[in-house]
Amino acid sequence: MNAHERERLFNFVMIAAAFVLLLMPERNYVPIWDGRIFANCAMGAATDGLSLESLRCAGHPSQGYALLLALPQFLRLGDITLLHLTNVLLGILALASIRVVLGRVFPAREHARALDGLTVVCAVHPVLLSTLVQPNVDFGVYVFFFAALAALLKQAWRWVVLAGVFLCFSKETGVLAYGAMIGLAAAFAMRRDTGPLIDRLKRLQPRAMTLFPLVLFGVYVLWWNATHTSSAIWRHQWQQGTMDGFKWFDLSEPVFLSYAAGLFVLGFGWVLSAIIASDALVGGVRLARRQPTRTVAGADTTMLWYLTTLTVVLTYVLTAFRTWSNLRYFALLYPLFILLAFAALLRLGVGPRWRGVVIASVAALFVLASFRSVDPVSRRVYGTFSVGQRDMYRMASITGEYRGPGRDQLVYNLEFTGFHTVQNALFRSMHPNDSTAYATARSVRWNIWSQLDERNWRRTMLRDGVIVPRYWDDEDLLSTPAPPPVVWWLDFSYRPDADSSRERLSARYRQTAVLRTTVAGHTLIARKLVRIAR
Repeated sequence: MNAHERERLFNFVMIAAAFVLLLMPERNYVPIWDGRIFANCAMGAATDGLSLESLRCAGHPSQGYALLLALPQFLRLGDITLLHLTNVLLGILALASIRVVLGRVFPAREHARALDGLTVVCAVHPVLLSTLVQPNVDFGVYVFFFAALAALLKQAWRWVVLAGVFLCFSKETGVLAYGAMIGLAAAFAMRRDTGPLIDRLKRLQPRAMTLFPLVLFGVYVLWWNATHTSSAIWRHQWQQGTMDGFKWFDLSEPVFLSYAAGLFVLGFGWVLSAIIASDALVGGVRLARRQPTRTVAGADTTMLWYLTTLTVVLTYVLTAFRTWSNLRYFALLYPLFILLAFAALLRLGVGPRWRGVVIASVAALFVLASFRSVDPVSRRVYGTFSVGQRDMYRMASITGEYRGPGRDQLVYNLEFTGFHTVQNALFRSMHPNDSTAYATARSVRWNIWSQLDERNWRRTMLRDGVIVPRYWDDEDLLSTPAPPPVVWWLDFSYRPDADSSRERLSARYRQTAVLRTTVAGHTLIARKLVRIAR
């Protein structure tokens, strides 16, 4: 190993160490909302036995990624730290793969330190950090996409196949991403090659093994659909088939506009977008004037064009399928945008010193955006709502898909974990037991509760040594003939704007006390409701 390689290794080890330290405060985060579904899936597979059925999470073909989450649970079932540790290690794998991709696209040694800086930018991207902390199958797509891409660019075909299998069996979008990746790579290889067509096709033969993940996935789909009543491919309940979710040419729909804001604006992302757009504008003007094509110093032109094309294709395909405004769907795109922004700086002729300033500035802005929702452009686009001592973005404001500021959509930076932390503080101050009753609005209740550690009243996913308070919602309290005599009503800040669920209980309960808990910028109000004697 020469001095240059030792420096690269040392720098990456420092990046990985900083990455781990950045995520350490979240090591005990117990998932809420849809993150709870995926965490339950991994732990359920460890409980019930590993199988194609048990590792299928939320109706997705997630067996590859879910297997990696489930295996550590055999050491200690319900230990959420083990799950987070697995994701952190996978996150380091993704960063190493991204660094390899950057090095293949920009092989000149003069760019080496800048590429280390770009890896830092990827490491602190707010959406990627929140996608890691909140368990979900899109994180598996992100990790194995870049693992497969790095192997592909190095022509390590066996590693491409291995990463491709995990990619295809993380989520359906992994299949689309893998197919686009290897298909475009083959097309670019054909275009770069010379000679008769038959000879060029023969030289693609070593790549044939990379089709194996797609073939395996196809076999799985045929087997599953023949032996199960549910479809192998996830779809909305209101869809007849998966293809019904695609809207290829409607670019004015609110969901698409929300996607675009999350991709190109959110959390200082507009800085990267401005760089790329400036480069595109200059290129368009030069093209109109028929001026020579600009070079990208120190870049492999073919690989850069390949990554640019792949980014455009994947952005179009992934945003064409319209669901909810959860930014985890696009985790694999953000590092690609960072790569294109660096290429734009080179193409625009920005010197090394100023490129370093831009990279350092973007990294600093992303660190800030990971912990605070202070981006003025994002605040203008989304609006804000108060969580207590500070504000978060109203992520559902563009689509209105949630009657309030958002729920799963709020997983855009690490601030969402405050909804977990503030519950811990409240329960620690109240010392609840198995008979203590808590309630909230039904629209808020979904996967917000958990069992509590009997030693410290912290939220947990362990099965032993826990207490489980009696959890209710307004509908349950109104419909049951014998509701609990005392209920603590929790007002979560992400509740719907026009929520009247607590007021509906006024015929049965009267408020006698209010307890306000604030931690990590989040405030949780607990109202003591006493049943009215009749």
